[in-house]
Amino acid sequence: SSTGEGGEERRRISRQQLEELSHTLGERDKQILISLQRHRYLLTSQLQRLHFTEAATSTAALRAANRNLKKLRELGLIDHLARRIGGVRAGSGSLIWRLTHAGERLLYLNTQTLTPTKRFCEPSPFFLAHVLAVADVAVQLSELDRMHREVKLTTLQPEPECWRTYSEYGSILALKPDLFAITTSGQYEDRWFIEVDLDTESPSKIIHKCERYHKYYRTGLEQQESEVFPLTVWIVPTVERKNKLIASIKESFSKQPKLFAVITKDELGRLICQGGETESLC
Repeated sequence: SSTGEGGEERRRISRQQLEELSHTLGERDKQILISLQRHRYLLTSQLQRLHFTEAATSTAALRAANRNLKKLRELGLIDHLARRIGGVRAGSGSLIWRLTHAGERLLYLNTQTLTPTKRFCEPSPFFLAHVLAVADVAVQLSELDRMHREVKLTTLQPEPECWRTYSEYGSILALKPDLFAITTSGQYEDRWFIEVDLDTESPSKIIHKCERYHKYYRTGLEQQESEVFPLTVWIVPTVERKNKLIASIKESFSKQPKLFAVITKDELGRLICQGGETESLC
């Protein structure tokens, strides 16, 4: 089980120790810390897919990832949650990793961007499931970039970096997508807002969120910056959910511009690389 916050408190790392530690870390070590900072929580298997891509087999890659993560944990820079995805039988790929306070402080020393957060609290199962699902889409986009020579991922912004603010009747409102991405293919650049749906919200809540996108679209702020408005991609767990949301969105915004595509997770590659299916647009 994880040592948790108590383990961190027992092993307080001074600023000088962190600076010395920073010099001993390899580039991949630092990239792992940055990925955990950006996505908050990542599975061993997700970190393997992001940072251990040169191994001959996926088993060898997972072993290398486990060794590296164990080392960073022993240094006090990362830790895993007591909970696993799929339980103990799911194996080492199911551990859920996060930065420790020391890991955050080390990154802060190097970048001066994000101040370390306060005391760690174990996340709720629902919150964790959503964060990991969003991270999985980010990993998928990185894999598309690596595997398809013609498609490049030029920008990937997780929350809260991807949030947009706009005003309505004097009030400042926020549009909060899960991810924002820019991909290029040849001469073309595509922009995407991504929403990951786990079929836990009623269709009416999804429609309410879609209304926000339409309001933001009407401000013209995004178009002023890039001349286009990103396609908002709802990624859903089942074909049944996909069909239900497409019908709801089409009914609610029948005379409005088609700002959305609703797809399942395994259709993401086709959408990014080939444009997807017109029936998914709504």
